[in-house]
Amino acid sequence: MKTFNRFISIALIVPLFIIALSCEKKGSNIPGTGKAEFSVSGAELGAKSDSIPDSTAYSFQLLVSVEDLEGNAVLTDKLIPLYVFGTGFLSEDIELPAMDLKLTKFMVINASGEVIFASPLAGSQLAYLVNNPLPITFKIIPNQVTKILPEVLFVGDHTPGQFGYASFGVQIVKPLDFWVMAVLDPSPLMPPIVITTARLTVMAPDGWHYTFNLKAEVNHIIIRGGYQVYTFILEKEGYLTQKLQFTARDLAATTKENPLILAINWNSQLKKLVLQPGPGKGKDAMISNLDAGKNFGDYKYFEATFLSEPILTVMRSNRSLIEFDMDTLPKSAVIRKVTLRLTYDLPIPFDSTYYNTNTGPSSGVIWYGGVLQQVVEEWDEHKVTWNTQPKTVEYNQVYIAPFIRNSNFIEVDVTRLFVGPTTTDPVIYPNYGMLFKLWPTERFPGFRFASSDYPLTTVFSKMWPALTIYYTLP
Repeated sequence: MKTFNRFISIALIVPLFIIALSCEKKGSNIPGTGKAEFSVSGAELGAKSDSIPDSTAYSFQLLVSVEDLEGNAVLTDKLIPLYVFGTGFLSEDIELPAMDLKLTKFMVINASGEVIFASPLAGSQLAYLVNNPLPITFKIIPNQVTKILPEVLFVGDHTPGQFGYASFGVQIVKPLDFWVMAVLDPSPLMPPIVITTARLTVMAPDGWHYTFNLKAEVNHIIIRGGYQVYTFILEKEGYLTQKLQFTARDLAATTKENPLILAINWNSQLKKLVLQPGPGKGKDAMISNLDAGKNFGDYKYFEATFLSEPILTVMRSNRSLIEFDMDTLPKSAVIRKVTLRLTYDLPIPFDSTYYNTNTGPSSGVIWYGGVLQQVVEEWDEHKVTWNTQPKTVEYNQVYIAPFIRNSNFIEVDVTRLFVGPTTTDPVIYPNYGMLFKLWPTERFPGFRFASSDYPLTTVFSKMWPALTIYYTLP
């Protein structure tokens, strides 16, 4: 690709013409004409070739695809010529209907047919580098100018994928790539260097972040450029989390032969306690609103369900309680992390419309799922009923979203249910286990896992709930 040696800006104003519609458009579509303005500001789009005289127009093209909101093609791989004219560009006009549209592809191509910049599609390999990957919707309004500014990436040596036009204007995002390797610090029992796997989260000052799974090798990482300093969060199961900072210059100076070394101190290794009691020692019970006075202390499922009752032709709401005996945890232990492993034999087919839209209570959208709440009153496994269920608190509850998995278990981080209060949660509550219920309202059908009373089988061995506690000692 040619070396870019001057900065220019592109402003493409596309007048729109009246399009006779044969049928009435739905939603907010408005008949008439308008203008769409595509702009690329501060971009090194390229220089004239040495073989092209200065007096010759050096042409660029936009490759654009547009659809309506129902997925019908309006423009498919439309080439819009751009011509250098002094320090600006001239382009041909295109026709678009005045309606709600979405841009699904956007590329800038030079005279040699090379893609210089492109906007990544959501779900593509480099989509995480931009704030708003394609497709993105926009509205053409009669007698008004709609400004469209998508973020584009320098293509460089990357293979062009599918790109689209983002949100109204163009920001150039320069990727920053570097080489990194995670190692365990040497210990008396380890060789000088042990390359290892880890999780690396890179964070920028403006909130952009992304998590990479580092392999036990030198890793080539591409992040969003344009910042002076980056914060690294380095995690490895069984070790304390580390927070580090590096400058963009530090990262750019790395090579495959001389990568950035992230050392995980073997002294920071956490101690681990696994609790997985069976029918004899496990403490869990189910409670049901249709049998509000009945005890289900030996029930084989740990569930939060909302299912139809065929005999009574009503909906039955079931919840579950569980508590682990933590007497074997040293009294001076400092809990760093707690995970709960839940296993199921036959998954309940939760409504699939909630699989991809549930991101938890902080997402600001309607969401359905289950929660684990901290129990703050004592309860008896063989006496507790729906009518006598113990009190719980909501402030530190752990959300479980509907899921589809190839494996038959999930692992939930429940640290907040066991770690002491913070400055924002100053009240200390006693811990008598967890209550599993649907949240925020009961939603068919719910979740069903094996309890500590689930029988051992040759197919599924030890499906009982397992609590893993990672801790350190003073």
